[in-house]
Amino acid sequence: MPAARSVERPRTVNPPCAGGNGRTLRLFGERMGHVLTAILLIGGASIVDHVLAARKARQAGDAKTWLAEGQQALAHVPDHPDLLISMARAQAANGHATDAVGLLRQAIERGAGLEVQRVQEFQALPASVELDDLSVRARRNLAAVSRAEVFAVLPDATAQPEGVEYDPATRRVFTGTTHGEILQIDAAGTVSTFVPRGGALREVLGIKVDARRRLLWAATCVYPELFSATQGKPDAGISGVIAYSLETGKLVQQAWLDERPSLHGFNDLAVARGGDVYVTDTPQNAVYRLHGGKLSLLFRHPRMSLPNGIVLAPDQRHLYVAALEGLIRFDLRTQMSQPVAVPRDAAVNSIDGLSWHEGALVGVQRSPYLARIVRIELSKDGASVVRTVTLNARSPAEYNQTTVAVGKEWLYAVASAPAIDTSETPLASAPKPQILRIPLEVATKR
Repeated sequence: MPAARSVERPRTVNPPCAGGNGRTLRLFGERMGHVLTAILLIGGASIVDHVLAARKARQAGDAKTWLAEGQQALAHVPDHPDLLISMARAQAANGHATDAVGLLRQAIERGAGLEVQRVQEFQALPASVELDDLSVRARRNLAAVSRAEVFAVLPDATAQPEGVEYDPATRRVFTGTTHGEILQIDAAGTVSTFVPRGGALREVLGIKVDARRRLLWAATCVYPELFSATQGKPDAGISGVIAYSLETGKLVQQAWLDERPSLHGFNDLAVARGGDVYVTDTPQNAVYRLHGGKLSLLFRHPRMSLPNGIVLAPDQRHLYVAALEGLIRFDLRTQMSQPVAVPRDAAVNSIDGLSWHEGALVGVQRSPYLARIVRIELSKDGASVVRTVTLNARSPAEYNQTTVAVGKEWLYAVASAPAIDTSETPLASAPKPQILRIPLEVATKR
């Protein structure tokens, strides 16, 4: 375990069951089969079993079992475009054309993009005006929205950056890597090391600036391989929250959580004005709070599988957490949590990075059928989504994006993992990881 200034150990929390590797939400998609992998990473063991069985049946050509098992998963996540398309395929494979077209329609209405005619199961659907119309709409959703430009290129092609953050005082952009380092980028796009490898950091995921206290917080861990019977990495399941001085880069504070054999994986974090830090623990389907130097479990929710992005609303009362099912809003005063309602023409599932900008959320969706950075406009009470607006999508084409940070004039996004083609063909490997930027004026247009 890393040398720790103080190691706080909350009460032990047993794993919720056979959950999933949270990093897969950011890395899933090396093959189109990972569309289902993204869905199978649902907290309940029965859901995992259903999707694993559905995938196995699909690969074996057992269309009946594929459909039966997949429907159980769809009952848990009924509005996820990836799962809707998977079940549309299964219905088509079973000769249920009407049901297949209905599910396909729902996915496309929520923004899913694909070449319908290239999907084997859909090729057997009878020709119709409706299917032709859906094919046109799906192809339109697949089109790139190119508003990002390259801000910086990281010199190490193996760095695998995750989080990104902006310091308004110095106009520096920060990103952490899985090598256990934090890089800084000046206003001209020049990359240098802020926190070098070999210190307290392990794999760096989310990072956040505390501008008041001049601190840079990092969520770090040795991410467990939750689908493997053995752990290939030493100390897998250890997680920590670490703060560094923005002025000197020196370590200021750290708190670690090691409850093995219970496995933790701190992912992203939010910092309150009062100094508390909130961090998502993806494998545990939980959110933790760091208060007074101590980590403690804040909450879980039955509709919060693999929590990832997290942001604190300006009222400092409500936390928004991105999960596989969508968004969860947690009231810090009442300790109550509830899903954020979504209209039929929107999707907020499988968001990785999550930020706040001028009364709306900005999220990065890694789903191959969405592959976009999206502005999520909320109702006045913050309890529901009014609409989503795509800010950037499938651009640059060879990259998937992970997280986003709001700067003074730009949104900054990480582009690192190779993008995935929805026809089940991986795209060409991405070159060196990049930090992209999008004009803020784009993000504020209604």
